[in-house]
Amino acid sequence: MGVPKLIVIGGGLAGLSAGCYARASGFDVTLLEHNVALGGECTAWQRGPYLVDGCIHWLTGGPFDELYEELGILPTVKLHVLEEFATYRHAREGWQVSLQRDLRRTLDALRNIAPEDGPEIRRLIEGAERFGAAPSTERPPELASVSDRLSELWRLRHELGDFVHFRKPLGTWVNDHLKNARLRGLLLRLLPPESPALVLLFVLGYLARGWLSRPIGGTPRFRDALIERFRALGGEAVTNATVEEVLESGGEARGVRLTDGTLIDADVVVSTASVPETVFRLLAGRFGAAEWQERMDTWRMFQPIVLASFGVAKSLEAEPSTLLVDGIEPFTVGGHRNEHLYLRLYNDDPAFAPRTHTVVQAMMSTDYDWWAKRGAEYQRAKELTAEVVLDCLDRYLPGVKANVRMTDIATPLTYWRHSRAWRGAFEGWLPGANAFKHVPKELPGLKRFYMAGQWVEPGGGVPTAIMSGRHVVQIMCAGLHREFAPPRL
Repeated sequence: MGVPKLIVIGGGLAGLSAGCYARASGFDVTLLEHNVALGGECTAWQRGPYLVDGCIHWLTGGPFDELYEELGILPTVKLHVLEEFATYRHAREGWQVSLQRDLRRTLDALRNIAPEDGPEIRRLIEGAERFGAAPSTERPPELASVSDRLSELWRLRHELGDFVHFRKPLGTWVNDHLKNARLRGLLLRLLPPESPALVLLFVLGYLARGWLSRPIGGTPRFRDALIERFRALGGEAVTNATVEEVLESGGEARGVRLTDGTLIDADVVVSTASVPETVFRLLAGRFGAAEWQERMDTWRMFQPIVLASFGVAKSLEAEPSTLLVDGIEPFTVGGHRNEHLYLRLYNDDPAFAPRTHTVVQAMMSTDYDWWAKRGAEYQRAKELTAEVVLDCLDRYLPGVKANVRMTDIATPLTYWRHSRAWRGAFEGWLPGANAFKHVPKELPGLKRFYMAGQWVEPGGGVPTAIMSGRHVVQIMCAGLHREFAPPRL
């Protein structure tokens, strides 16, 4: 084989990452993107003088920084290191706690509200200090040797006790080990109760090490740096191109057919589309359908969201940039009852709003089917949602409603139309017990076809999508007996 031709389905982070690594490894790459622009769910949009960020609330660095550097994102994009993960505020009872990078201060704050849980809080913080150590992103599990696995186990030998203690779901750990109702409520708002409590250790450990940040300039700066790197490496991208079918012959992927009938031949195909799209539509359930159907029947997916953003003529500089308000009067958004507010206040980056203005963004759980059935009433439903959310915001951030200058409502249908996100969920699998299970990037019976992205990385997110792109090219190179080469600046 000379220069192998690769088709990548999907122009989001995983697709762009795979495209960059494949180009550096000698492949002819064509990326096919459903939308009119690249980036997938890593997106933001301008509303007059306000920037609405639809993706990165916090970025995980540390072990992933090497990938960002290989892809030319760092140091091109400057990062604002988080000194605080979030502030939890109980509106009805009038108290709040800040989860700060200084874990000793976080320890004191948590013990102040739950002195009876002091020993378990200390174990949590000390576990975070130990367990935030970097996992390896260098090699995918498919290519790890016995020696690699033994080395990883040896490296984690001091964290074994923490791993056993905090491996259980957060909801179970909270109920088994915490007495204070306030502390239990706080922690169960930070992460889904099905998530392993270990995720909390990682978040706090990464925060303490300065490995949580936000890109200055928001998601567009991060996304555009990756797009520029892909193009600089010579990758070809075709937008407004929806793949209808993966072509297969003799148990090998041979290319794709677009919705307009165009046939594109390829030696290798990588899909970064959702599993339902990939396995059940593009491949018509011919390969791996039973295994994937079982996952879909038993694993939980992320809840679809409504993202309500408001441009406000107030600086709100005294408020934290991430605010979780609990103890509120419940309200319903798109058929789903919300009992707390998760807010991003873009008050620390001038790219988002004019001086003395702020973008206030609320992320709320909703129901996909409710929105999908609105029909001609869809736009009116968005307007009513904006009114409900704004009334709620004004109770807990007084003065916001009177100073609104821009309103933007993104629903699950927005995510579906923009990036074909399955049932409008912004990520794939909710991390539960599946967080410790390997998800294969190949399908049984089909050669030269691979999957990458959030659906083969339980928990999802920006760094794992990018890592998935690297890993799939490593697997692909090994299968074709080609040398893998990361991009070089």
